[in-house]
Amino acid sequence: MRKTVIFLASGMFAISSLFAADCKPTPKCTPPSKKTPPKQTCDENICNPTHWSLELRGAAFIPLKKQLRDIYGSGLPTIELEGSYSLLKDFWLSCDQLLLWGNVGWTFKTGETLGAGYYTRLNLVPISLGIEYQIYLGKGFDFYFGIGPTYSFLRIENYDFVDRHHIRKSQWGLTTKTGFRYTFFTNYFIDVFTDYYYTQFGKMHDSIQSIDNHFSGFIIGGGFGGKW
Repeated sequence: MRKTVIFLASGMFAISSLFAADCKPTPKCTPPSKKTPPKQTCDENICNPTHWSLELRGAAFIPLKKQLRDIYGSGLPTIELEGSYSLLKDFWLSCDQLLLWGNVGWTFKTGETLGAGYYTRLNLVPISLGIEYQIYLGKGFDFYFGIGPTYSFLRIENYDFVDRHHIRKSQWGLTTKTGFRYTFFTNYFIDVFTDYYYTQFGKMHDSIQSIDNHFSGFIIGGGFGGKW
């Protein structure tokens, strides 16, 4: 009986040693030496190496008011310049960021007044500043959403082939932001976004064409930018 126990114990030890010989220890991430440039080792994730960003955006402003769509169309060309600064990194989740952003835009379009079909042109310049939260999704992709106040300058020109009338307004409003960014080569990124814009201007009555003072709509587009 004693010989049987010793034999079984010896066999189990030999089998466990055989399997252990095939297992290799998981390589450890070692910090780069002073003589070699830093490298990403193992599964170590290096993210958010920059603080500042600047982006040029192109978009279409889609008014929610039917009157504006009837006069100027459903997609008003929009150009924006946006910059941001990273206030906090790893704020809530790994590789997330809390950003301070600023934006200046220009929406412009010619159209025809309702009824008579006279010439009219709209120029809208909003200036925005706000807070944005960015979540890292992996492989260079980020999802973000934000909100901030907007101060807008509106200029509408109406022309009935005799008189040229101008409506000029400025007012505070609100902008919300959401979108996806893809970062490549560390310092460049592309952006796909949908923003919501709302501003209620003062009354805009004109003998040629009166305009609804509620300006709201979605700004949908894309952008290209750099980080440093």
